[in-house]
Amino acid sequence: MSVLLSIIVGAVFFLLLLAIRGQQDSAAQAQHNQRALLAADQLDLVIVDMETGQRGFIITGQESFLQPWSQGLAAFPGEAATFERLAVGSGGDQAAHARQITRDVANYITSYSVPLVETAQHDLAAARTPQVTAEGKHRVDELRGELASYESAERRLLTERQAAANANATRATVAASAALGASIVLVLLSGGYLAQRVVRPIREASAMADRVAGGDLTGRMPDTGPGEVGVLQRAFNTMAGSLQESRDELRRVADEQAALRRVATLVASGVPPTEVFAAVAAETGQVLGATSIAVARYEPDGAVAVVGTWAESRDAGQAPALGSRWPPGKDSIPVEVQRTGQAAQRGDGQQAADEMAAWAQQHGLRAAVGSPVFVEGRLWGVIIAFARGAGLRTEESRARILAFTELAAMAVANSESREQLAASRARVVAAADESRRRIERNLHDGTQQRLVSLALEMRVAANTIPPEQAELHQQWDKTVQNLAAVTEDLREVSRGLHPAILEDGGLGPALRALARRSAVPVDLSVSVRRRLPEQAEITAYYVVSEALTNVAKHAHASQVRVEAELTGNSLRLLVRDDGTGGADPAYGSGLFGLSDRVGAANGRIEIVSPRGGGTSLLATIPVPRGQDDNGADS
Repeated sequence: MSVLLSIIVGAVFFLLLLAIRGQQDSAAQAQHNQRALLAADQLDLVIVDMETGQRGFIITGQESFLQPWSQGLAAFPGEAATFERLAVGSGGDQAAHARQITRDVANYITSYSVPLVETAQHDLAAARTPQVTAEGKHRVDELRGELASYESAERRLLTERQAAANANATRATVAASAALGASIVLVLLSGGYLAQRVVRPIREASAMADRVAGGDLTGRMPDTGPGEVGVLQRAFNTMAGSLQESRDELRRVADEQAALRRVATLVASGVPPTEVFAAVAAETGQVLGATSIAVARYEPDGAVAVVGTWAESRDAGQAPALGSRWPPGKDSIPVEVQRTGQAAQRGDGQQAADEMAAWAQQHGLRAAVGSPVFVEGRLWGVIIAFARGAGLRTEESRARILAFTELAAMAVANSESREQLAASRARVVAAADESRRRIERNLHDGTQQRLVSLALEMRVAANTIPPEQAELHQQWDKTVQNLAAVTEDLREVSRGLHPAILEDGGLGPALRALARRSAVPVDLSVSVRRRLPEQAEITAYYVVSEALTNVAKHAHASQVRVEAELTGNSLRLLVRDDGTGGADPAYGSGLFGLSDRVGAANGRIEIVSPRGGGTSLLATIPVPRGQDDNGADS
């Protein structure tokens, strides 16, 4: 049946191909005839435009009537070439006829139309004679008659070719119909079987593959096909099920990882723990599909304090109130988590007599699961997820909450570490300042006073030296002067340890004293008109002192600009020089110590020092807001 069907169908297609080829040839020739007719019409239109334009110019004498004539004159060569080229393919005597027409039109233009227009441009009366007009009309009528004869022949050829094409198509149709009629029975018999047993199952498989490619993995096929078709159906069903499970798992993992990244970014940015707890609650709730989330911290009495919340709905009371406390209750989730150090769950059949359970029942939350938050090995708090249905499963929820509890623990640990570091740095700076004060007091009250007394005693003893011992007297005076210089050096050292002028006069006079003692000229501007807290003044003084020392030692600068300005609740210090630059806080203990001192005062320090561009040090020190005097002290 297949071989016979192939022979019949092959013969039919051969006949159809012959008919189609003949039809295509006839159609191509007909299209060519149409183009040839169109070219003849265009040439006729050029003749009419030229004749009309020159007649209008001769009658009226207006140059505007020559525009169609000029356009026709310019278009004639192209239209004539197209006309002759298309006439060659029409067959018969059409090519010779077309060449004769174009020669006649060219002769008309050169021997009549152009001379007539040139004559009219010089003498209209000479161009308006009846003989000239009659000659022009006669020649145009002859040209148009020749074009009409050519078009008539072209239409006759077109009609003959269309008739031949129709005859070929009729014969091919009759032959094809007879052959196709014989094959219809075979096609129906074989096609019916194939459609029922093969095509329909494969079509269903194709439709399912299209749905799978589009993301719909829920469809399945009935695996009732014979042989390999049934195997294909079962394979498609298995593949769709596996893809659906993989897609759901991948989407869940991707959502969870994205949520973890957002929370980890907040933790790494050092934002306050309250913001981290709010983000942990929101991301945990969305990942788990919970109704509300509470992040709670264990209090010394066993109660838990809510430090972060989130709710699926914005209805009031849907989430626990931020800052609220839940006392410890028997068999409550916080108590069980604290007792076991592991996750705990409550469902519909488990009731606990505590305030948390009562609040959950009041809002229709029938399931809850809690996970512990450990900070450096100690139980710090618990994250509790609430849901209206039973969608929270302990095994899955415990693993998914665990990552968020670790991020919450990291945020708490980071916050505590920052607080401890700030307190430690403040203690170190305070101890150093206290040591300076003690050394300054010891030098002033002990060594300095003894040196002054010794100098006075030596001056008294100098009076007892006999006048004749002039050399001894000179040596004694030199020793007294050296002792006075040592005393003055000691006084300067003690002032550098803890300047008395800072305690007595405040920041402005202390900075002016530093500027006077600087080895590099200082341009000083101080806009501070009130006393600041002691820590702020000491920090500002040593920032400027260390910066000026570094300029003198390393910058090779010719001038330093120092600005101190109190704006709002912060003191702004700027030290900028015109030296060589290239200062790096990582390789200088002085600048590193300044960072510690400013950090101990909860301030910020920025150092910009491009090589060859000088060094700029900007320190911002927080101070309590106070009343400032108007004006600036410079």
